[in-house]
Order: sequence, then structure tokens, then C-alpha cells
Amino acid sequence: MTPKHTRRRRGALFSLLASACVLGLGLPATAQEVAFPTKPVRLMLATAPGGATDILARLMADKLSAAWGQPVLVEQRVGANGMIAASALAKAPPDGHVAYLSISSVVQNVLLRPNPGYKMEELAPVTLVATIPIAFGVSSTLNIQSVADLVKYAKAKPNGITYGTSGTGSGSHLVGAALAGAAGFQATHIPYKGEVSSLADLLSEQLTVGYGSAGFYAAQEAAGKVKVLAVTGPKRVARYPHIPTLAEAGYPGANLPGWYGLFLPAGTPKAVVAKFSDEVRRIIAMPDMQAKIQEVGFVSVGNSPEEFSRYIATEVDTWSRVIQQNNIKVD
Repeated sequence: MTPKHTRRRRGALFSLLASACVLGLGLPATAQEVAFPTKPVRLMLATAPGGATDILARLMADKLSAAWGQPVLVEQRVGANGMIAASALAKAPPDGHVAYLSISSVVQNVLLRPNPGYKMEELAPVTLVATIPIAFGVSSTLNIQSVADLVKYAKAKPNGITYGTSGTGSGSHLVGAALAGAAGFQATHIPYKGEVSSLADLLSEQLTVGYGSAGFYAAQEAAGKVKVLAVTGPKRVARYPHIPTLAEAGYPGANLPGWYGLFLPAGTPKAVVAKFSDEVRRIIAMPDMQAKIQEVGFVSVGNSPEEFSRYIATEVDTWSRVIQQNNIKVD
């Protein structure tokens, strides 16, 4: 994809997101008046079972079911870096009974691929559940204790190193590519279906570096299996203060967190979007939900549909720069 093409795509996305905000994707004043849900709700997820996003999705679904008196069923639609799930959402009836809890790859896909199977204007932002500090680590059997050690190790390898992420075009993929580019070493990307899927290869050293959520990798470190080298984000994760940020390690340009947000099909009635948003934000604020969000290493947010739309617009700009500066392409 050429820089000119990327800028044109980015500009179009900005315009579409701005239009979505103007049209009012959910007004809380009407959230309590709508008869919704009237049947079971499908909550799609694009990551594999057992990971942090799966754990939070199931806890949220249980709480939504209790609040609404209708089953909220987590449906795993794993594959293609979330494009399968996002495409299914774009084609779903716009009545609120099919939703998608997505990671930031939903934005990255449209910047990297000419035909991801959906357009951002086909998705209605509901709320940003949390930001995701992206952690990365190595097997504890390797003599690598810091990002500086990793860079030295990678540069000494004729073919560089390998790194595993949750998918081609994911935030972890782009952060890994950005780090390699900034540090000047070779790194081969290997996509997996999630952080759990890559762990065995990481521990056996078939994979040099694994990327995933801070909570998952901190747990592996506590068990003596992994050494976590850094996390991405504006500051260290409160629950894991011993893990430095990638900016502290000397690479601010790659210090980019991912996120976890809820979408409905575009055209869903404003009152339904508002009710869904209000309920999820209420659940996010619950003490047990807050504890679980912190445990997996996420940072809770819970904003309005309009605020989430504006956030996505800034993400389009940020990830576009990363892609262009590091000449990242996907097959």
C-alpha cells in the first residue's frame, strides 16, 4: 500500500468516523426506554479461549444476562485477525442482538488490507472497555533479562529472531515490527490464534519472543516460565510495577498499547446503542469486574459511543504512522 493510498484511506476513515459522531451513535437519555433485548444476544470474540479477552468477555456476558433477563452468549469467531468476526457483525441485523468485543486489530485491518471484508462505517462504536498494555517476554531458559539484552541477542543472530502474536496485522504484530525497525535487528513474525496458543513454542525456544496481555505474561513469569521484558503504554501497569514500559527501555515510537472495545452493526437504533453502552459501562465499574480487569493487566475505560468514535479516529492516525514509518505490509 503506497503512502498516498494510506493517507487517502485514513482521510476517508476520519470523515466516516466524524459523520458517525454527528449522527449520534447512542444517546443515554433514551437508553432506559427501549425494549431490548427481546431474545438471546450473541457476543462475538475473535480471540481463542483461555486468554484475557475471553475471560473478561465471559464475565461481562454473565452480568449482562443477569441484568437483561436474556442469555448473552459468547461466540468464538477466531481467525483472520478478527476480520471474520468484524465481517459477520457488519452483515448482522442492526437490532443489537449481535455484538462484537474486538481488539484494536479492527482498525489495523482496514489500514493494512484493501479488502478486509468490512468497513469501519459498517460498525457502530459502543464503548471502549479497556486499553491493553501489550507485554512481551522470552523463555526463562534464555539468558535475556531486558530489552537491551534482546536487541543484542537478535543482532548476533544471522537471521534475527522470531516473535509470535495474536495475528497478522494485530497491534502486537505492528509493535514487534516497530521495535525491530527502531532497534535495527531482523525479526520474523509468526501469527498464532492467541497468547495461549504461542506459549508452548515460546517455552521450547522455537519462538524467541511472545507478545500478549500483561496479566498473562506476568502469570507465566510468576511461575518461573517466562521473563517479561516490557509493556507498552503511557506508564507501567499498576499491578505489575516491576515491568518497564517500552519507552523506558528506549523505544518510545513502538510504545503503543492495544485496546478492547464493543461494537454493534451500523444502523442499530440509537436507543439500543445507548442501552448497551450504559449497561456495559455500569458493569465495568463493578468492583469484581475492576479487579479482574486489573488482574489480566488491562486498564479500564468505559466511555460513551461518541467518545469511543473520537478515540478510534485518533487510532487510525497513530497506526497509519506506524505502518508507513516501518513499511509494514501483509500478504
